[in-house]
Amino acid sequence: MATRAESEIRVTILFGILQQLMTTRQNKLFANVFITSSQFGLLMHFTHNPTRSWLVSELAKVMEMNQPGITKVVTQLVDKGLLLATPDTSDGRKKHLKITDKGLRTCSKTMNFFEPDIQNIFSIVANDELSELEQRLEKLMTWLDNNRDDIKGL
Repeated sequence: MATRAESEIRVTILFGILQQLMTTRQNKLFANVFITSSQFGLLMHFTHNPTRSWLVSELAKVMEMNQPGITKVVTQLVDKGLLLATPDTSDGRKKHLKITDKGLRTCSKTMNFFEPDIQNIFSIVANDELSELEQRLEKLMTWLDNNRDDIKGL
């Protein structure tokens, strides 16, 4: 039986392998849709609260990307009509970004396009296992989200 430390290392390795395999799979799927995976990831962030507007600096922080990278993706999404950029009334350099109806539809269509592959991936997992997996991943995600700067060894 593995020790806790051995299991933690193995789970971390498995997450890395899963991330690589899923990224490769997603890249193949994104070759057939209207937006890139980076654009989709950012756009999906807006779908959690479609009425909220965001500044580039806020997005850079929550998406853990540098500001020039976020600005590039935002510009692409604005050019496609998926985000709306409204100048700040007190500082014209700032833009308030909001998802458009077209952006919401694009997210929905993209998820619908991915759904058959997602169902295929999870077809090997029983309903109760999937529910348990979801709960455990939510727990890890919440901890990582709340402890972004709590990195031991740095």
